[in-house]
Amino acid sequence: MADLFLRSGRGAVTAMAVFWLVFLVAPIVVTLASSFTSSTYLTFPPPGWSVRWYLSAFESEWVWSTFWNSVVIAVVSTTIAVALGIAAARVLARHRFYGRGAFEYAVLSPLVIPGVVVGFALLNVSVLIETQDAGLLNLIVGHTMVTTPFTLRSVWSSMAGSEISLEEAAQSLGATRWSAFWLIVFPLIVPGIVAGAIIAFTFSFNDVTISAFLSAREARTLPVELMSHIEYLPDPTPAAVSSLMIVITLAFFLLVERTVGLDVFADR
Repeated sequence: MADLFLRSGRGAVTAMAVFWLVFLVAPIVVTLASSFTSSTYLTFPPPGWSVRWYLSAFESEWVWSTFWNSVVIAVVSTTIAVALGIAAARVLARHRFYGRGAFEYAVLSPLVIPGVVVGFALLNVSVLIETQDAGLLNLIVGHTMVTTPFTLRSVWSSMAGSEISLEEAAQSLGATRWSAFWLIVFPLIVPGIVAGAIIAFTFSFNDVTISAFLSAREARTLPVELMSHIEYLPDPTPAAVSSLMIVITLAFFLLVERTVGLDVFADR
């Protein structure tokens, strides 16, 4: 019986490894290889190697304009998400009140609700309040909504591990609630804030689903413009841009792992 469980476990691990290689690693490898093709259209394997499509990406006006839109949206939404995440984590970590569970589920719900549902709902709300033409504002609101759970989880995890007795001792010695938070609690939750902010920025910068619903003509993000470009034009420039985005995303995750560690998300 023990051998049967052992063989079953090995089979499950092997199946997971094959699934990971086929559906996650293989598409990335194909995209990276295709971005260096010498052909004028996407093909794999490439008939020859060239960096012409990277040069084309750097010279394309649509790449730069949508890139800066994505950067602005990601920076603003991440900043707001960090502030909201700290406030929500403070409430959940330090207070017990009626409806606390419902509040927790409501704040974290964007993690489990499909992005297409969130995007469609936000689009309907923007039409209802007649802000559907304010693409930049709608994108910032939408991205803030879906990235706040990331900052909340990491900050909450760091805050739950801090000693409340230290904060209470500071207040008993005359410190105000704000100074006790700023001088005692804040330094302890900085790793959680940094990790949450990096994950939130990365998620916002790469989001397609919600941005596709909320983008307007003057406020389109880089991933949405990439989708349109792939649909109507055959050249491999999107493969080069996608490869650069993959490298940037991996660099952000490596930064989190090397600075504060991915286990900052594990406690909650």
